[in-house]
Amino acid sequence: MRETPIYDFNKLKSALTDLGFTIGEAKPYRPLDIADVDLSNIQSGEVEISDEGIFYINPDTGTKQQIFLYKKAVFLEYRGVRKKPSMHLTNCEAIQDWGENQYRRANTGSVIVWDKSSHREVEVTGLPLCSYCRRKMFLTESSIEQARTSDEFEQLLREAGKKKSDIEENDTDLEGYIWEWQKISQAYRTKKNYTCEICGFSPENRMDRQYMHVHHKDGIKTHNEETNLQCLCIACHSKINQSHQENFSKGANKIMLDSFKKKYPNAGQEKHPVHSDEDLPF
Repeated sequence: MRETPIYDFNKLKSALTDLGFTIGEAKPYRPLDIADVDLSNIQSGEVEISDEGIFYINPDTGTKQQIFLYKKAVFLEYRGVRKKPSMHLTNCEAIQDWGENQYRRANTGSVIVWDKSSHREVEVTGLPLCSYCRRKMFLTESSIEQARTSDEFEQLLREAGKKKSDIEENDTDLEGYIWEWQKISQAYRTKKNYTCEICGFSPENRMDRQYMHVHHKDGIKTHNEETNLQCLCIACHSKINQSHQENFSKGANKIMLDSFKKKYPNAGQEKHPVHSDEDLPF
């Protein structure tokens, strides 16, 4: 008998809803009008910001679409250097400080920015992904982390729209994960109380949950039954096998692993059971 999966999904309905599609209708990607976002939009539920992404919920239809936020006013040129505002895709630490109309929402590669240098509205393309967002989404194994610019983000949404009519449960993203992986991963980590199943590490605060991963024991990313999953801290995950050791020995993976070890030097050490006299044969 097959075990019930940790996350009960029905042909990716919730994932497609998150990407802005009405279930039952094969609708293409729909660009949104660029608009200012302030605290009132968040408090009313029109804009939802979470670790899983940032979404616009149409107050008239209830349709939910994935979006990004960016600062509405920046110096596009400073001391001879051209700059662009960052694109935010998740509830990262860079967007915690809210001011009135400080941000704008969009789901297109091209956006409108108020240039403080020239004191006028300017069209800007290819907004770079915020480095805090990239780090957070990598650690939560988010497929949308592939979008390094606003142009790539729009393209991912368009590709998802093309898949809407024939996508099935076993379809995967470019990393080999099924489209519902984020929700499966979060559900499993929540069930395990964000506690490493090897060393017993548990984050001291909510923000450090980004250091917790979900590992596929058999290496098959589409095999998401609970018995095949394992909640691991980044230290234990990094040394689970030779492939993981290589992946975490360079680039952003190594930077995050080093950051974790510096903050939690005692984590990542496998616990061994303590045997009492009752276990002895005499």
